[in-house]
Amino acid sequence: MIQRAPAILTGESTSERALDTNDYTRRIRYALKIDDANAMRLIHLGGDSATLEEVRGWRMKEGDGEYLPCPEPMLLAFLNGLVIEHRGPAPVSPYRKPKSAERFDNNTVMKQLRIALSLRTDDVHDAIKVGGGGLGKTEVSAFFRNSDARNYRRCGDQVMRWFLAGLTIGRNAEES
Repeated sequence: MIQRAPAILTGESTSERALDTNDYTRRIRYALKIDDANAMRLIHLGGDSATLEEVRGWRMKEGDGEYLPCPEPMLLAFLNGLVIEHRGPAPVSPYRKPKSAERFDNNTVMKQLRIALSLRTDDVHDAIKVGGGGLGKTEVSAFFRNSDARNYRRCGDQVMRWFLAGLTIGRNAEES
């Protein structure tokens, strides 16, 4: 019998506010130390365009005067640009359609960051652990499976918070 993970791990019903695209943009940029100009460049590299004022507005918190809601296609272009920056463009093959992030959910964001930063499942597991989470390696690997697979698991907001916090802590430790 397969046991279901507690709701706190999957993010199904937590008391915390759900992550939105601005949260992702802000947290990823903070973890990877990406400034406004580089974020704009990555969005362009990912196949879209944004002005410096828009990128700056997406970094702001709701309620700030310059706050702008970040559209999902811009976050996906940012993630695609991050992958292209770190790993290069996908090789062109007549047999395989180039794959890029087309839908927005926590699993897609985690997969794109994993690809861009050349992380293994163990590295993602360690980042989640350092960020305060307590998932097993098999639970983490389930996030990267095809959504039609039997052992696929949806990544909740709390898991993403742990992962991004762990990335931030890990990147800061590398620089010390």
